[in-house]
Amino acid sequence: MGPLVQLVAGFYGPSVKRQKLEEIKNARETSFLLTESEVLGRDEERDQIVEWLIKPGDADVNVSAFTIVGMGGLGKTTLAQLICHDERVREYFKLIMWVCVSQDFDVTAITRKILQCVNSEKNFGDKNLQALHVDLTQELKSKRFLLILDDVWTDDNMTKWETLVAPLKFGQRGSKILLTTRMGSVADMAAKVTKCKRESLNLNELEESDCILLFNKHAFLDVNLGDYRNLQLIGELIVKKLGGSPLAIKIMGGILNSCMDYEYWKKFLEEDIMKLQQGNDGIMTILRLSYDHLPANLQLCFRYCSLFPQDHVFKRKTLVNMWIGSGLIPQSICGRQRQPEDIGNEYLNLLTRKSFFTCKTRDYGYKITKEYFMHDLLHDLAQSVSLGECKRIGGDVAGNIIPKTVRHLSIEMINLLSIRKFSNLKNVRTLVISVKEDNEHNADHALEFLEVIKGFKKLRLLILDVNFYPYKLPDALSSLIHLRYLSLSLGEVVNESIEYDGLTNLVNLRSLDVSDDVIQKIPYISKLPFIHKLQNFIVREESGYKIGELKNLRDLRHLCIRKLENMRTSEEAIEAKLNEKEYLKSLSLEWSEDRSNSAEADEQLLDNLCPHINLKKMHIEQYQGAKSPCWMTNLSFVNLTSIKLIDCKGWEHLPPLGQFSSLQSLCLCGLDAIKQIDCSFIRSSSGCAFPSLKELHLWRMPNLEWIQVDDGCMFPQLHYMIIIDCPNLRKIPTLPYSLRQLHISNVGLTTLPTINRNYTDNNRQEHSQGLRNLSIQQCEKLEYVPLEFFQKFDTLDWLCIEKCPQLTNRGISDIQLPSKLNQLTIGSCGDLEVPLLQLLPNLTSLSWLQLVDCPSITSLPAAQACARWTMLSYLVIKNCKGLSSFGGIQALVSLRSLEIKGCDKLIEVALLLHPPFPNDVCQNKNAVMDCFLKNGSLSIDHHALLLMEPLRSLSSINCLTLSDASRLTSLPEEWLLQNHTALETLHIWNAISLQSLPQSVTKLCSLKHLDVVNANLIQSLPDLPASLRELYITRCHPVLKERCQENIGLDWPKIANIPDVTIKQLQS
Repeated sequence: MGPLVQLVAGFYGPSVKRQKLEEIKNARETSFLLTESEVLGRDEERDQIVEWLIKPGDADVNVSAFTIVGMGGLGKTTLAQLICHDERVREYFKLIMWVCVSQDFDVTAITRKILQCVNSEKNFGDKNLQALHVDLTQELKSKRFLLILDDVWTDDNMTKWETLVAPLKFGQRGSKILLTTRMGSVADMAAKVTKCKRESLNLNELEESDCILLFNKHAFLDVNLGDYRNLQLIGELIVKKLGGSPLAIKIMGGILNSCMDYEYWKKFLEEDIMKLQQGNDGIMTILRLSYDHLPANLQLCFRYCSLFPQDHVFKRKTLVNMWIGSGLIPQSICGRQRQPEDIGNEYLNLLTRKSFFTCKTRDYGYKITKEYFMHDLLHDLAQSVSLGECKRIGGDVAGNIIPKTVRHLSIEMINLLSIRKFSNLKNVRTLVISVKEDNEHNADHALEFLEVIKGFKKLRLLILDVNFYPYKLPDALSSLIHLRYLSLSLGEVVNESIEYDGLTNLVNLRSLDVSDDVIQKIPYISKLPFIHKLQNFIVREESGYKIGELKNLRDLRHLCIRKLENMRTSEEAIEAKLNEKEYLKSLSLEWSEDRSNSAEADEQLLDNLCPHINLKKMHIEQYQGAKSPCWMTNLSFVNLTSIKLIDCKGWEHLPPLGQFSSLQSLCLCGLDAIKQIDCSFIRSSSGCAFPSLKELHLWRMPNLEWIQVDDGCMFPQLHYMIIIDCPNLRKIPTLPYSLRQLHISNVGLTTLPTINRNYTDNNRQEHSQGLRNLSIQQCEKLEYVPLEFFQKFDTLDWLCIEKCPQLTNRGISDIQLPSKLNQLTIGSCGDLEVPLLQLLPNLTSLSWLQLVDCPSITSLPAAQACARWTMLSYLVIKNCKGLSSFGGIQALVSLRSLEIKGCDKLIEVALLLHPPFPNDVCQNKNAVMDCFLKNGSLSIDHHALLLMEPLRSLSSINCLTLSDASRLTSLPEEWLLQNHTALETLHIWNAISLQSLPQSVTKLCSLKHLDVVNANLIQSLPDLPASLRELYITRCHPVLKERCQENIGLDWPKIANIPDVTIKQLQS
């Protein structure tokens, strides 16, 4: 609260400082009474927490805790108040107590407040903590209570927490504590002190619709909303700037309610939200209170983030390395056991736990990544508190005044010469420059730009994103000897003989982020002893590029060595001293594909490239040896989490990888000589093979067989298994319930593996997520799919069964596809085609359906069945040769994309039809037909399909694609005119028989894009609609090309006003 203390003292003087501080403190005091007559947008969160609160507690725990986490102003207290007044809560708990804790975690005061909630008539003011504990224990005995601890800040004093909770454990089983806080670390502490599982909810921003309702409630208070329609639109724009924060919305609504004037409102819209920090009731004051509570080191790192634009996606490694590079993490607090990266990661974790960042985990299947976001209001706070220290300038720099005190500067410039304005800022430590010009820069401008860069002698971090030829760059940077972080995004290097030897003067450099082309042209890299990442070190025979250059790079974290065949002897490898690089986390060892080295030479070389046992990620590519390196067989690499062996075609026997207890990802690809996976590969001294493995990839291993099957515990935590192009693989061991994705393609299986292992109770929650994606393709020997693939996995979201012609319908009557299935592909799957299609009406969540190469399917389901697919929006039907009826497809009310291709029988039926297009189609359509493909896309490979219902009656198609117009001599004019008000895009491909475009095209009043491919017979153009924005005609007749010549062609006036025109002539 430091700045607030100074603020109070400055306004009122020291004599009343204490009184005003108490007023500020009391302003944060809360109670269980609802402060809002109506709470908007929190029903789902309320129900989630209430359900947890009223469920029975664990048998061995009397009290457990739930924490509502979120930044200031999101409505944590209001949500807790709403929960307190829920009838389910009031019926379940005998006692409901509310205590506002705030920043002063005084155990005695908090205990006293709890007792006053229990017995308000008794005075506990004179009692010490021991006496209070006795009283509270007696009051809570055999009572099921709910205690709300609102606005908790303390997350680091275990003793205080244990003292507070001690008497609470005497309550009846099922008693609960509900906390609100801005810091996720408080949730960790609550779980630790109650010895229960961490239960929390990260409160998100309100949905936009709820924000508008809340804003209107406050901004139009005591007035008729209908009288101020001119303000409603601008009000909605204001709401979008407030980032879903209820408190900010209420504050802004209250301010605007005082003056219902358009210009006044517009001013608020156009000015920065930071204006809200005026007055103690502003959202920025509340956020500033959070900031003031941070330690100085975290404040510094938070302020630094003002250099980034709003809504920036922060990557952990990049942000931490920038903090380090700019000197925000001093070397004085580091040591051998705590590297700067460790401290930086700790800082980011703390800022996230204290809700200054929001962390989102993204599961991409092959990897899980974390991304960090900063709320717009917090970004504004960072800008506010960093004035004079950090500065970000976007766009035109001319009107910006930069104080000489600025140490961290980020600039988006229009051109290189804009750098002149900053040439006097000699004390800048951080400089991030992006030049927006796409065209190549004037050479003189580039030289002047570099001259200015040379003047920033005190730079610690430099990021340049410019587009000019960088041959002068090393000279410009060579004098910046204090640089620790350098990132260069430059123009293409065209002079391959250039060397970047000037970069080796940057002896303090830790992070070097440049292209592979630059890295490989830095001689004597050993002169950069603190470098952390070297992603493209290419071994050469000449001096300055030998592998011995790596000898003294002891701080390396990530290293990729290529062209290892260029070492003259295997002994040279020892000079790299990889085994002494204790901080090395990932190592890639690569040989070239085309070379003449012997297998024995590669084996000796790889043996001598033994890394340190701390290594976590290993990648070996194009190794020609037959044996595993000796250091991979001695099991000392207990920290390895990822192994990739790629195109090592001579490798015959794999090391016992099953014993690598930390291994999470294993990729074996192109290992032609591996014939079997057996005991030597799987065996584990712990009794469980691959105990931590989550991803297993087996690709292009033509001779692979799995010999050892179902021998004890294997893959207990496996999430992803992908096997492709292993035609000799006939068996796979039983898989665990933890599996989320299984992809098998071109594998010699006759039956799929069973999935029925649940190794530990500890993983129940993880396993409950279940199998999400199942893809079985091109398994021509596969005859049977176990029932559990359909019956046990109600979480299945994506299913593909394709090119498995031997599949039988054994047990098909018992199959029940998961009702939650979202995407389904059925194609050439033997006797399963028709039974699976019959099961489709039960899939009410289906949004994406592909039917490919299904000769047994003659008709789509009837309308009654199709009507149940209320979510289906994408339907593809390809090469279903027996299909002769659309069935009840018109009942697909949500369909927005339909593609039909290669359905010969359907085309035969269509060609027999010659019905006229109805003139009153719009009047005769029912409500269901009106929804079918409304404003959607239709792709067909034969124009005759437009004669079949329900396609014949369509009148609101947005995009039509004729994917094979080879038999089309004229466009279906009636059908096009039937859709003239909606049709925006028309694609006509392979139009080799199309004689001309009809004059009626000009009536397609919404048409914007017209593509005609292979239009070799078209010699002239009709008048085109004024709406057309793009015309693309390829392989056209020479006459058409001539008629469309600019200014002189006969058809030029017809296309002159179209912004984008491409007409290419057929080459003779």
